[in-house]
Amino acid sequence: MDKNHIVTVLVDATAGPTITVGQRVRSGEIVGQTPKGESVTSPISGKLLACQFDADRHLLCLYIEKES
Repeated sequence: MDKNHIVTVLVDATAGPTITVGQRVRSGEIVGQTPKGESVTSPISGKLLACQFDADRHLLCLYIEKES
C-alpha cells in the first residue's frame, strides 16, 4: 500500500459513510455528510481501504486508495 496514493476524507460519525470498506468510489461521489448535514464527496476515484473513528472530533476517517 503506497501512502502517496491514499486520501483521507472526514465524514460525520453519527450519519456514517454511504460506502463500505472494499467498495469502489468515483471522484465526486457522495461518501458521507459533514456534522452540519452537507454532502461530502470523494476527491478521487478509488477503493475504500478502511474507516476509522476519530473520537476527539467525532468523525470517521475514510481512507481511499487512488485507482492506478
